[in-house]
Amino acid sequence: MDYVRLESRDGYLITIDFKVLQRSKVVQQMCSYSYAENKDTILPMHGINHDILLKILLWLEYHKDDEEPAWVQSKEEPTDIERQIDDWDKEFLREKLSTVRVIMKGADYLDINWLLKLCARKLRIRGSAELYLRILGTISPID
Repeated sequence: MDYVRLESRDGYLITIDFKVLQRSKVVQQMCSYSYAENKDTILPMHGINHDILLKILLWLEYHKDDEEPAWVQSKEEPTDIERQIDDWDKEFLREKLSTVRVIMKGADYLDINWLLKLCARKLRIRGSAELYLRILGTISPID
């Protein structure tokens, strides 16, 4: 089993199974450049504090073997979206809206589209990826 070490913005080191991180396109790219050469590499996650990073890693761990639902890639939100969202995901996002916003920003930083759209749904943001990014640009980080 290959493990990856991540360093959060606030300096915490987190070691996690690489398989858990497969959904993050950013981590995949970082690993393809640096991790192949040096297994002791620490990947910087300087856009995310450790508490939010741990929440995102928990979500990734839960969904590591799941297929991404079709609605994630769809431009239009299905009318029965509430039935398509897993109860575990609904419970996972039962947080203060400010926390959901920071999770959404972390999902964007790590390029995890499924989690990004779940957060947007929770915040009642519907629309294109450009709209998500425009809204994310107006959200200041919570330190």
